[in-house]
Amino acid sequence: MNLLSKLSSSTKAKTIEPREIFMTLPSKAPGYGYPRDVQSEVWKKWFDIRNEKNVILKMNTGSGKTVVGLIMLQSCLNEEKGPAIYVVPDNYLVKQVIDEAKRLGISATEDKDDYSYSNSKAILVTSIQTIVNGYSYFGMREGGNYPIGSIIIDDVHACMDKIISQFMIKIDAESDAYKELIAIFSSSLKDYNPKNYIDIVEMKDCRKKNACALLGMAETAR
Repeated sequence: MNLLSKLSSSTKAKTIEPREIFMTLPSKAPGYGYPRDVQSEVWKKWFDIRNEKNVILKMNTGSGKTVVGLIMLQSCLNEEKGPAIYVVPDNYLVKQVIDEAKRLGISATEDKDDYSYSNSKAILVTSIQTIVNGYSYFGMREGGNYPIGSIIIDDVHACMDKIISQFMIKIDAESDAYKELIAIFSSSLKDYNPKNYIDIVEMKDCRKKNACALLGMAETAR
């Protein structure tokens, strides 16, 4: 490869328009010839507002949203808005996204210590539990935190369920500990959410009998 060819390849690699990135990926697997119309439409709309924070995109299952997300993050890396993270609800989906990235020929890694991630050369694919926890490497520690330039949270509802479950303590409604907690937080819960107070304490709604996280929320809100 001569110098002009190298310069040409470098220029193509730095394009930031998502559909163009997809079309010029040199190592796509067979079957990735052209994006779907819905993918191109989403890319175009996202690209126009890409500098806004907290953008929400909604796509149907089976519409190729993983490809859409990976290309968007590649666009961010090309625009020097890295490092980039693709977040999913669990480790099984981490593998799926990594496999999709390989088929596209996009560099991706599961290892947060991978130099290619911190140097914005590859997309980090990880679970929501890695991002949100009491000792997260992504902002919760006093030092040595990992930087985030761009982030996509795939299936945010499932991720939220994981977070809620992770920080919730469940105590059996018939246990002494539960009764003690009710006695301590009863007045706070009644002030915070009278309906839930009735459900939990008076009606003994079995769907909420174990939802002791509500008691902590009531005390925190005071």
